[in-house]
Amino acid sequence: MRKYKYLLVDLDGVIWRGEKPIKKNVEALIDIAEKGVEIYYITNNSTRSRVEYVDRLKRFGISTDAEHVVNTAYLAAHYVLGAGGEKVFIIGEAGMYYEASIAGLVPVTIGSSAEYVIVGLDRFLTYSKVAYATKLIRMGARFIATNADNVYPVEEGFDPGAGSIISMIREVVGRDPDIVIGKPNPWILDFLAERHGVELDRALVVGDRIDTDVRMGAARGVDTLFLLTGVGEINDIERYGLKPTYVARDLAEFYRECRECFEDS
Repeated sequence: MRKYKYLLVDLDGVIWRGEKPIKKNVEALIDIAEKGVEIYYITNNSTRSRVEYVDRLKRFGISTDAEHVVNTAYLAAHYVLGAGGEKVFIIGEAGMYYEASIAGLVPVTIGSSAEYVIVGLDRFLTYSKVAYATKLIRMGARFIATNADNVYPVEEGFDPGAGSIISMIREVVGRDPDIVIGKPNPWILDFLAERHGVELDRALVVGDRIDTDVRMGAARGVDTLFLLTGVGEINDIERYGLKPTYVARDLAEFYRECRECFEDS
C-alpha cells in the first residue's frame, strides 16, 4: 500500500460549494493533516489571491499558508514571468491583479501596450475590456488562459466559468490560447515539483472532476482520488476514458477505508 506524503486538493466541489463547506471532506482533511501530510490547495479559480484563499480556508477550520495555495492567478503570473514577460493586460478580478503585481509583472490599462493578455473569470466583465484584449492579441500579444472550465459549482447549481469568456475571445481572434495554465495542464505538477519541492511519486491528487483533476494527475503518473462531491458524476469515468486510482463518495469515506495510505509525522 502506497503511503502519501502530499495531498494536492481541489477547492470548488471538494472543500466548498459556493459559500457552503463540504463538511465530510473538510473534517477528513483536518484529520489527515494531523498525521503530518503536506497539503497543497490547487484551484482553477483565479478571482482571489492566495492570501484571500488562506483566510477563507481558515474560516472553514483549515489552517494553511499562501505557499500551500496554488491558483491560476499565481500560476499564470509565474508562467509569464518565466517566459520573460513584463506588461500584461488582464481580464480577471482583483486576485489576478494582485498575484501579477507581487510576481513583478506590470498590469496595464486599456490604451497601453502589452506583451501578454491573461484571461480568467471576470464577473465584472465589460465589452470594452473584451474588445481591447482581442485587439492586443491580433497585434501579436500572447493569449494566456487561466483555465477552460465553462462552469463552476455554486450553492444552487453552476455559474459561467472562465472558459465561457475564453471561448468568446477565441471566436473573435480566430485562434486558441497559446496556453491554458490551469488543470488539466500537467505543467502545474512540474511547477510544484520544481518550485515547491513536491515529490510527485508520493503525492495524491484529490478532485471532483475527471476531465481536470484526474486528467492532470494521469498525465504525470500521479495517483488520483475522484470525489463525488462536486461537478463530476460516476459515469464521467467512462465518458472521458480515464480511470482514477480511487473513487469515493467523499473524503471521509476514503479516509475510513484507507487510513494506512497516509504518513504519520
